[in-house]
Amino acid sequence: MRPQETGIVELHDTKQNERGFGCMKLITFLTRDGEKEWERWHGAHLQAAAGQCPYTGECPIHAKSVDKILNDPRKKAIQYTLNFDF
Repeated sequence: MRPQETGIVELHDTKQNERGFGCMKLITFLTRDGEKEWERWHGAHLQAAAGQCPYTGECPIHAKSVDKILNDPRKKAIQYTLNFDF
């Protein structure tokens, strides 16, 4: 049975709007590069959470994800150029 809120004290997990992001490969890359500043770690995690990881070129997880999306026959190809021929 789950505890109920009494109104006096709010349960810690009642209104959790925050969602964390964690990538062990990102941590591995940052450690390998000798990054020790919190701002660099935090910035890299924010970038990765937004889909712009600074290590996408060497990340096997990212490569596998892209390959899976590109080879899925249910997905339509992305048009990289605009075609104005009508």
